[in-house]
Amino acid sequence: MGGLPTFAAPQVNLPYEKKKLEVKAKLKVLHWKPIETKQIEKTVWNDLTDQKVQFDSKALEQTFGIKKRSKKSPTASPSADGVKRKKKKEVITLVDSKRSYNINIALARFKMSHDSIRDALLRMDEDALDEDKLVALNKCKPQDDEIETVKNFEGDVAQLGNCEQFFRKIAEIPGVGFRIDAFLFKVRFKRTIAEIQQTVDTVKAAKRTLKESGGWKVTLEYILALGNYLNNKNKKGGAYGIRLSSLDKLKGMKSTDGKSNLLEFLVLQLQTFQPHARDFIDDFGVLAEAARVDITFLEGQVSKTLGMVRRIGNAVKNAKDDSTDRFGPVMTEFHKEAKESMDALDTDMKASVKGITDLVVLYGEDPKKMATGEFLQLFLDFSGSFKKMEEMIQKKKELEERQKARETGKQAKKSPKTPPSMMQRDSSGKLKLPKKKKDKNKIGFALGSLRNDDATKIRAALRRRQKFGTIKFAKSKKGTRDKFEKDLMKKIMANHKKKKEAAGN
Repeated sequence: MGGLPTFAAPQVNLPYEKKKLEVKAKLKVLHWKPIETKQIEKTVWNDLTDQKVQFDSKALEQTFGIKKRSKKSPTASPSADGVKRKKKKEVITLVDSKRSYNINIALARFKMSHDSIRDALLRMDEDALDEDKLVALNKCKPQDDEIETVKNFEGDVAQLGNCEQFFRKIAEIPGVGFRIDAFLFKVRFKRTIAEIQQTVDTVKAAKRTLKESGGWKVTLEYILALGNYLNNKNKKGGAYGIRLSSLDKLKGMKSTDGKSNLLEFLVLQLQTFQPHARDFIDDFGVLAEAARVDITFLEGQVSKTLGMVRRIGNAVKNAKDDSTDRFGPVMTEFHKEAKESMDALDTDMKASVKGITDLVVLYGEDPKKMATGEFLQLFLDFSGSFKKMEEMIQKKKELEERQKARETGKQAKKSPKTPPSMMQRDSSGKLKLPKKKKDKNKIGFALGSLRNDDATKIRAALRRRQKFGTIKFAKSKKGTRDKFEKDLMKKIMANHKKKKEAAGN
């Protein structure tokens, strides 16, 4: 009878043959991670050898040799003054010193023992381990090679450093690294999907705005009409649509006198014939946030979150039914809710991305050549230019109105009109005094109601401070113009009052 077939082990091509080292001294262990022999051939180590290296082996043994313990009590030793002092305990570190230092600082803030941290992880206790602690714990979790190193340590465990002892303690939990990841994912899940949903909603709102904005449709029609009218005698005329990059050309096309451009003309035409068209500026407010959305990043976010949900699903299937370990029951319930939420969010996200991609095509652009952000930015740029032009036009109008008001004021000073409420002449030609005292305040109103020759003479008398008829003007040293005007009014009215009384007698 034939025996079982035998298989020869695969042959490994070694770069050289190593001599056996004969070292009698007991030395400290260097916890490095060797490359597997079968991988050496494809590395730089294939061209290197340690067989020709010369060094002082005795010095190495003296420096890194493990000394034999004395039978005497190691707790105390006599000092120079004869007083016994405690011997400093030797600490063995297996983890990189900088990483060990950072982990020890983080663990000190926990104010929990290593056993308490391990037990809280086993119970999946969110009260003991909140989000901040889980974030810190995630940075402190041991890597696979570190777990292997501390587990394989054969010396006195009590001599290991705090970091190494922490690693040994939480390494008792199967798959502790993934457990911490999953725990933190669970705590953050609601906020994570809320942020993703908000981004998806922003993209959907941008698509809806560009498809449904009535003001924007009217504006595009005007742009097309004006452009075709200008291009009616060349090959570019008769267009049925334009590229979005053409929107920027409007402000660059100057008028014949160089004082205006086509964008200003467009705004003025819309203000005259379609004033509500400018509402598209308010509609485009949502585009600013949507333009900052990186679609690739959004898709990656959803994919990464879905991937973690799937990993948790696989983990709970293989979880052991252990009363001391709550990972299975807790994460099974969470996985069910998370999967439903993420499936719905994934569908919504894909629909919104497809919608915005279809919109790029709808506007005659190639989605492979134009990113979503670039596409939306073209609308934002035009909206911004349109709004600035509106503001510039408004400033022009205000300036023209001020200039017109100044010119009207100058003309009014040259030929003042006689207010009906001021002094008038009766049928005999005599001046009628104003009835209200407040109407006697300004000289201009009184002069405007006099005959031209009287008004001219009174003004001349006012300037020279001379006598006019029975009215005599006193010279004033530091009087203001208002004072002279009031003085004149009082004297004019007093003079005419005397005449009236004399006529009555």
